Amino acid sequence: MAPTTRRGFLRGSAAATAALAGAPALVGCGTSQVRSAANVGTDPVPWPAHIPLPGPRPDLPPDPRGVDAGFLRYPDRLTRATAGRPGNGERITALVETYESPPLGPDRNQYWAALNEALGVDLDLQIVPSGNLGHKIATMMASGDMPDLMMVRNWMPRIADYMVNQAADLSDHLAGDAVADYPSLANLPTYAWQDVGLMAGRIYGVPIVRPRTGSAILANREVLSDLAGDAYNAWDAEEFVAVLRAATEGNHYGFGVPEGGWAFGAPTFAGWFGAPNLYGIDDAGNFLRAELTEEYRAAVEFTARLHLDEKVYYPGAATLPTTTLKSLFFNGTVRSHLDNLSGYRTEVAVVGDSFTVDLLRPPTGLSPRPRPHFGGGTYGAAILRPAAPERIRLMLRVLDFLASPFGTEEYELVNFGVEGVHFTREDGDIQRTELADTENSSTVPVSYLTAPPPVHYFPGDPDAARRAHAHQLTEVADGIPPLTSGLVVKDSRLERQKHTNLFLDAMLAIIQGRASMDRWDQAIRTWRTDGGDRVDAELQAEYEAVHGR
Repeated sequence: MAPTTRRGFLRGSAAATAALAGAPALVGCGTSQVRSAANVGTDPVPWPAHIPLPGPRPDLPPDPRGVDAGFLRYPDRLTRATAGRPGNGERITALVETYESPPLGPDRNQYWAALNEALGVDLDLQIVPSGNLGHKIATMMASGDMPDLMMVRNWMPRIADYMVNQAADLSDHLAGDAVADYPSLANLPTYAWQDVGLMAGRIYGVPIVRPRTGSAILANREVLSDLAGDAYNAWDAEEFVAVLRAATEGNHYGFGVPEGGWAFGAPTFAGWFGAPNLYGIDDAGNFLRAELTEEYRAAVEFTARLHLDEKVYYPGAATLPTTTLKSLFFNGTVRSHLDNLSGYRTEVAVVGDSFTVDLLRPPTGLSPRPRPHFGGGTYGAAILRPAAPERIRLMLRVLDFLASPFGTEEYELVNFGVEGVHFTREDGDIQRTELADTENSSTVPVSYLTAPPPVHYFPGDPDAARRAHAHQLTEVADGIPPLTSGLVVKDSRLERQKHTNLFLDAMLAIIQGRASMDRWDQAIRTWRTDGGDRVDAELQAEYEAVHGR
């Protein structure tokens, strides 16, 4: 699935941006009593306790730092994660996004109908195409018309202020050991809650969990391994470049990147050079923006070399829609491309036996210690409309059901549908039916309300699970999460976005050959004279308010 990026969101809907960044009435019901979402000066509640839920023993063990459990075949026995149905016929409205075509309604959709039956509610989904999500949420923020459940992204301008002033405070239900009333929510990893963050010291969102490991280069293993020989996935930087160059011939190209904030892959390559993940800590204990480091500068130069000198990118790189790039990968035109583990899962299923979708390891020789950059571990969060305590508990029970982990009956229904309708079993493994292509948790997008901890399970393809697990094991050894995960900034929010665009514009100009590295030096000087230090100081104060110094 295509990631929605900050830049893509802001560029894609000027009207939405204006509304999201607009007047305080957006988040204050037209009154002057607008609360700040910042955590500085608050007494933060504890994070929800992490209480692992017993389940089947994985074939490939997890690591809490960011390695997901792997299963080579489907469990023989399933357990129950919930006690009875969450509801008793109530109607619940929910706003979610989708990357798929609109589904049929529950009266003509057996998956949706079965989900409603199991949940004991009438789940009324307002399904919004991903490209329209920002505008839709901006409209809701301006009107005050909020559904019972609403999916949000933490990068959206002013979304934290909106949550604090318009959404339900969930702290009494979820903070510390209180989350134990919802066993599957208690099973969610702490890093996911931290990525959603605290607002004004309180809990306002339930994570939509995704793999913590960040971007990855997906490759046609047969083509690249033939070109690399023994150096495949054990290459140094020059061997890696040589393979991409050899894969670029005729109508074939060694590498591709999609539109949005991928920036030709430079932010990913920055980790290969050992640069901080967005921010690091300098010798004086202060926040240090990654772009100010020599390692990040070297990554920009490396990316420019790949594009301008080696010419390994598919033409029009960084402007291709994700779906177009994936099609070029599937048909063999592009030999490798930048994506993530969620994309890997999708592509393994689409490619089938045509070739092996592999995950490439960073080359050696660029840094004494490459530092793969992790994500925060979420796609976003679900927020709730304020209601009486019992109504809040009902909605949390629904989310608890949807977060049921692998190996449970609830997970099977949410992720695979109804046996005999959406899947069958063959030699103990799940085999999807044709109907499952149009009736699933993406077309009826409950997976964008919350989700359980990810697992590596690929029906009938245990080697795909082994590859994903091995990739995460390699990444987690030296990988670093973003220090800014879940942090709330208010006074410097616009400046921070302006600085992000400042460096991104300089980066693209250099990589595309429109400017020299002098443009990078100028961007750093502009950042310093434009209050960059103050922005970093606010971020650091927020970090220390939430996590301590």
